[in-house]
Amino acid sequence: MPRTALTLDDVLRLLTEHEEDAARTLNMVPSENATSGLAKLPLLLDAYHRYFFNETGDEARWHFRGAERLRRLETALTVPLLEELGRARYVSTKPLSGLNAMTLALGTLGGEPGSTVATIAPENGGHYATPSVAQRLGLQVEYLRGPDPHGLDLDHAAQVLGRTRPALVYVDQSHCLFPLDVRSLVATVRAASPGTLVHVDASHWFGLVLAGIVPNPLDEGADSFGGSTHKTFPGPQKAVLLTRDPAVEKRIRDTQDYLISSHHFAATIALGIALLEFRDFGGTEYAHAVVAHTKAFGRLLTERGLTVVAADRGYSAGHQLWLDTAADGIEPRTAADRLTAAGIKVNFLDGLPGFTGQGLRIGLNEPTYQGLSATDLVELADVFVSAVRDDGPFGALADRVALLRRRPRFGARLDETSPLWRTAVELVTNSLRTAPAAELNPVEAA
Repeated sequence: MPRTALTLDDVLRLLTEHEEDAARTLNMVPSENATSGLAKLPLLLDAYHRYFFNETGDEARWHFRGAERLRRLETALTVPLLEELGRARYVSTKPLSGLNAMTLALGTLGGEPGSTVATIAPENGGHYATPSVAQRLGLQVEYLRGPDPHGLDLDHAAQVLGRTRPALVYVDQSHCLFPLDVRSLVATVRAASPGTLVHVDASHWFGLVLAGIVPNPLDEGADSFGGSTHKTFPGPQKAVLLTRDPAVEKRIRDTQDYLISSHHFAATIALGIALLEFRDFGGTEYAHAVVAHTKAFGRLLTERGLTVVAADRGYSAGHQLWLDTAADGIEPRTAADRLTAAGIKVNFLDGLPGFTGQGLRIGLNEPTYQGLSATDLVELADVFVSAVRDDGPFGALADRVALLRRRPRFGARLDETSPLWRTAVELVTNSLRTAPAAELNPVEAA
């Protein structure tokens, strides 16, 4: 078997190089977002190693004692904040990722093997994995379709629902410029197939839902919603499920422990910190800025001659923009390579609704998190278009992007003057030590 030639020095060197690059570049991949240093802190500490299976605090159930002192950071921080911001009565913090949340929702609500679930067709933005996950769980899949990439034909949906009577409609928007009309879809489901549940995967919309910009699916009549917590919401790579229905909650609770053991307790605490920052340090303003920046950036790119999809509809109601650079004579892979050289990281991919080939998918969520203003977008658009067209030295363009990164980012302010700073630094420092501080430096300890 091959043996690695990498040493710990190599590992730290590569991590250092990555951090230096990340500090100079802008990530515009819409399915990713940054999160704060405070929110990442639990991932460095003892909590990262611990199971937590005693949400009720029952003294007889502390079979694993490692997280006992930290119990409230899930039960009195993360869960109540999700209930408050998500307008839910019940929350599951078990899912590890968006795809894991999908598996739990389908396995819980999709019915017995042989049952039917209806999902969004890929040409209307449905997630690539939903049919395969459903089929591996023994479920049959029917597609809901629409006349364009951004909406559904509710008459067609009524026909599918009436014919197949699915156990579940799983609304799995993945490629999405505009949110689906959940209220009208739920009304269609209730009329055509009254026993069918509706679950909305709001991964891409999650931060906008918590900020009240995109309608909460529960307010629109859905039985449950959830998804990943690191797209429009600036949180850790994790996922959640939310509902107001006690019967749905019980089904999730009865199923989740058999599909998920460790739910990554430290990431759950990290999510709680991110939610607290979102609530108390401008999350609503950040979310509004994401939507405004996305529309403005679409307009700026159009004015500079790039082909941006849905210009006639205002480009986007969220954080994504789709660019058809092939229509401008530049292959998407080439455009992505040029943007990378200029310090801007984007998606190029197959399967964007309405595209026959590849397209560019970009997001304004992380640039907004990193503190870019409306004025900064003009400079970013100039650099972006120059890079796509190969106009100007890439090194100079990358230097201009690096200057844009010198902005105060979203969240609680944390620097050497903050009372939180010393505590956080001490926690990180102690996590790196291999011996107690007194043994490393007995004079200082004394």
